[in-house]
Amino acid sequence: MTALTTETATTAPAAPDTGATAPAAPDTGATAPAAPDTGATATVTPPPGTRVRRDLVHRAHEQEILVSPPWREPGGGYGSRTVTSGISDYYRDHPGPHRLDALLLIEACRQAALSAAHAFEGLSENIAFFFNSIDMEITDPGRLAAADEELTIRSEFERLRLRGDGSPKQITYTQYGTDTSGRKLVRTSMAVQGLPKDRYPELRAYQRGGSPAPTTAALRSGQVRRADLSAPGSVARTRAENVAIAGVRSEAGVRVADLAPDLANASLFDHDYDHYPAMVLIEAGRQLALSGTDRPAGHVVTAVRATFEHFAELDAPIRLEARQGERWVDVHCVQDGLVVTRMAFALSPAPAPDAGAGEA
Repeated sequence: MTALTTETATTAPAAPDTGATAPAAPDTGATAPAAPDTGATATVTPPPGTRVRRDLVHRAHEQEILVSPPWREPGGGYGSRTVTSGISDYYRDHPGPHRLDALLLIEACRQAALSAAHAFEGLSENIAFFFNSIDMEITDPGRLAAADEELTIRSEFERLRLRGDGSPKQITYTQYGTDTSGRKLVRTSMAVQGLPKDRYPELRAYQRGGSPAPTTAALRSGQVRRADLSAPGSVARTRAENVAIAGVRSEAGVRVADLAPDLANASLFDHDYDHYPAMVLIEAGRQLALSGTDRPAGHVVTAVRATFEHFAELDAPIRLEARQGERWVDVHCVQDGLVVTRMAFALSPAPAPDAGAGEA
C-alpha cells in the first residue's frame, strides 16, 4: 500500500478547476503538518449509523452526510462506512435502488477521503477543496443493487503535494467500496486540490479578470425554472426539483441541453457557491446521457469519468453536448465557447431486483 507523501513541485500551482495558474504560492518540499489523532482508538470502527462531523466533510446539512467517522486500517489506509439512513430525498429519487446512484457513491467516497485527510493527515479544515478529476466504476451492479447493508469504503492516499502555505496543490487517492463479505463493488480514483479559504476570493478575482462572482444565495430568490425543463421521467428522476437540464434537442447529430439546476436544491447546493460545483455538472451530464436512451428508468450509470478544467460560472449559460460512443457517452460542458468540464458515462440496463443475489 502506498503511503501518503509530500513532494516538491517546481511549477507554479494550478488554479482549482480552472486550467490557469493561481496567485503566487511557491511549492515546497516541507513535510505535512503533524497529523492530529482524533480518535482514542483509531483502528476501532464507529457504531453503525454514526455520522462523521459536518465540518470534516465541508457540508452544512446533516442529511447530506453519507459516511461514518473514518478509522485507520490495520494494514494502512483508512476506512469509513456509508450511512444511507435518514439522508436527503435527492439520493433516493430514482426508479431503482438508491445504492446504484453514481452521485451518492462519488459523494460518499469524497467524504470518506476528505474526513480521513483532516482527521489523520493533518490537513487544515480552513481549506477550500476542488475536484481535478473523478473516475468511478460500479464493478458489480447486480450485487450492489441487491445489497441490504452499508458499504465499507477503504481509502488509500497516493500523493500529497504542498504549497508553501501548507495547502495541498494536489491530493490523489484510490478507494474501494466493499460489502460485508469483502467483495469489491465500487472503485474510485480522484484528484483534488485546495487553497486556504482566505485566499479563495483572490483566486476568483484573478480568474474573472477582477469582476466579482455572483453567488447562489444572491441568485436563488430571483430564479425562475425553465418552461422547457426536462420531464423528470425523461432523465430517470421523479421530482422536478432534482432535474438539472432544460431544452434538450439534437443539433447536427449531437444531443444538446442547457444547464438549469434548481438553486434552492440543498443537495445540489448544500451551501453558498460562487460557481457550479462538480456534483451539479455530473448530475446534469448523467441526466443528458440517460435522456438519450429508449427507456431512461431502465438504465443506470455504472461508470463516470470527469475532468474539471475551468470554473463553471453562475453568470453565463452552460451548454451540455453529448456524443454516443461504442460504450461511453461523452458529455462536454461548454461556457463562452470553452469546454469547462469533460465527462464520460457508461450506461447499462438496470439490474433485475434479485440480480447479484446468487452465490458469493
